[in-house]
Amino acid sequence: MTSATSTASSPAPLDDHRDSPGLMLALLGHEAMRRLRDAHTTNGLTPRQFHILGLLHGRGPLAQTDLAAETDTAASVLVTQLNPLEADGLVTRTRDPRDRRRHLVGLTEPGRQRLQAAAAAQQEVEDDLFRSLTGAQRSQLTQLLALVRDDLTDGNEHCATPASLDRKTPLG
Repeated sequence: MTSATSTASSPAPLDDHRDSPGLMLALLGHEAMRRLRDAHTTNGLTPRQFHILGLLHGRGPLAQTDLAAETDTAASVLVTQLNPLEADGLVTRTRDPRDRRRHLVGLTEPGRQRLQAAAAAQQEVEDDLFRSLTGAQRSQLTQLLALVRDDLTDGNEHCATPASLDRKTPLG
């Protein structure tokens, strides 16, 4: 068989590039992130700050070191995320009464309200992103993405959405 024959009988590696699940996921992820960032920014948060507030909502006050580990964020970077949240009165940082070397980060009522507004904006973005899917298809997509995420993270939940923001657990 000549190379011309083999090329004609099987598609070249780049012929089906637009249908590559990895590429589609990357491109759609980029667009989804842009839209979600806009929704969070409209509510005065970065996506990372939204995630932090969500963790605090779902788990209660956390030691700053634990919050850094949960978000897979360097301590110095976490501080740059927490400082504006604290300045805006959305979180508090207090000394842990059991270990004065640790700081506990807690969600305030204004923080909960801001999170709720940002979560509603995020929900609108997601509804728009997935408007062409039925409820069952959207549920299936969520399950499939969770399988991929769980395989990639090997049980490490750094990529996970806080359980408190799951649609089954309303804020409030």
